[in-house]
Amino acid sequence: MPEGHTIHRLAGRIQQLFVGQTWRVSSPQGPFTTGAARLTDRTPHRAVAWGKHLIVHLGADIWHVHLGLYGSFGFRGDEAFVTSDALGELRPVGRVKEPTYDDAGWIIPDAPRGAVRARIHVPGGWGDLRGPVKCRVLNPMQYEALVGRLGPDPLRQPTGEIDPQMLLTFRDNLARRRISIAAALMDQAVIAGVGNVYRAEALFVERINPDTPSQQLDADQTNALWITITDQLRTGVQEGSIRTLRPTDPELGLRGSDLHRDRRGGTGRAAEPLRGHWVYRHHDTPCLRCGQTILMRELQGRRLYWCPGCQTR
Repeated sequence: MPEGHTIHRLAGRIQQLFVGQTWRVSSPQGPFTTGAARLTDRTPHRAVAWGKHLIVHLGADIWHVHLGLYGSFGFRGDEAFVTSDALGELRPVGRVKEPTYDDAGWIIPDAPRGAVRARIHVPGGWGDLRGPVKCRVLNPMQYEALVGRLGPDPLRQPTGEIDPQMLLTFRDNLARRRISIAAALMDQAVIAGVGNVYRAEALFVERINPDTPSQQLDADQTNALWITITDQLRTGVQEGSIRTLRPTDPELGLRGSDLHRDRRGGTGRAAEPLRGHWVYRHHDTPCLRCGQTILMRELQGRRLYWCPGCQTR
């Protein structure tokens, strides 16, 4: 499932490519036909994310999308549409080599391929939404109910800052849960946007045992965990991927060479590490920090990764 940084990048992409232009909205697959009719021939004025939820505002109507495990957006358009994108995604907006236009000057999109739940279309290009868990139009009361159920999103803090009220809310949310910190971080009502990778990596960085009851974390631990998650998410937005481990990390010591071994046992360039995580998906291998074997088990249907030697708090 895409984690919070991906949805914030997606909101930024829609903001760049569609907001401020009148768009046409359709539902080639069919289930979103009524919602599409409410949105089409209108002008979206703001696209934002709250955790794993994409929210596009059009006056009193709010388009809500939750990608879930299998949802995705794809974008294509003419040269002007493509060059307007500046996010630097690993999978950039696709350029139509020989675009054709209708009498109104709108690009004629390709025929839908597969189950396209929603298509958004502006004069220079279009976007196709496939496989979301949620795709619906909310009124203001429904929108308030949605965000009222979500915990604070670290990426909604002012750039480069830590919001003290969000931090306090996070601390209070943990204090009210009678579950482990590993389970609490996956609860979107506790903190919005954290998924399996950030959960594992943040707990490792802060040396917190995933089985520690969330209400037992002290203020220093909670503050440090919030700051670490914030930094990791912000890096994910900047880079378009989750990379929490770098060859320059001072905690690596001599084990840093393990980052650069290629599949043939040789040594790669330090600028291109093959390993970007401390513990996520590295079970049954030595911890790069202490040398103990990284473990993995199922927790609430998801795989939990941790190091028993480092994570003892």
